[in-house]
Amino acid sequence: MNKTGGKNMDPVRQIWILVILGIVCIGLEVGVHFFLHTAIGYTHIFYILLILAAVWYYKKALWVAFALVAATFITSLVVGDFNWATLLRAVMFLLVTYIVAWISEERDRGRLEILAQKEAIEKEHYALVGYLSEITLRIKQPIKILRDNILAIRMEFDGKIPDIEMVKMELSTQLAHAEQILQNFQELNKEMVDEHSEIPNAYKEFLTR
Repeated sequence: MNKTGGKNMDPVRQIWILVILGIVCIGLEVGVHFFLHTAIGYTHIFYILLILAAVWYYKKALWVAFALVAATFITSLVVGDFNWATLLRAVMFLLVTYIVAWISEERDRGRLEILAQKEAIEKEHYALVGYLSEITLRIKQPIKILRDNILAIRMEFDGKIPDIEMVKMELSTQLAHAEQILQNFQELNKEMVDEHSEIPNAYKEFLTR
């Protein structure tokens, strides 16, 4: 399966395109070079096949380049015009294919790394959102009860002299409630940090202080 820059195209269609281009290139090599005894001009079409193969299949495209080089060598030997130009064309086929394959591979590797980083950031974000939601659910109700109790104590001062000892006892009770809420909150922090490894280390240090 293709996992490259041509990922939006059907892999079967890619193969058919390369096959058709390969047939055209081999046909030109045999028809023009073998029968017309010239190797000028038509070999530029080979680069279309080589570049597409390199973009879609990276360094596997070198096998296509080797096949074209082999076809060129065979026809050149049969025709009798094997020379430095034949070798130069072969080197260019391989060099261009390798360079395009390397660039395509690095480009797609960078793209995958960016996607992986994006997914990691989103995962951390969702972990923090889940943590805050859990905090809200567990802390909201106890704090609301504490607020109502303190409000009731304050109302005892309205229009009458309160029983100081009773108020002190009630405040001590609410202080104990506040301490329990704080303890629950700290335990929840530790539980969430241990459970969600996606939370960034800086947040973990802050939450477990």
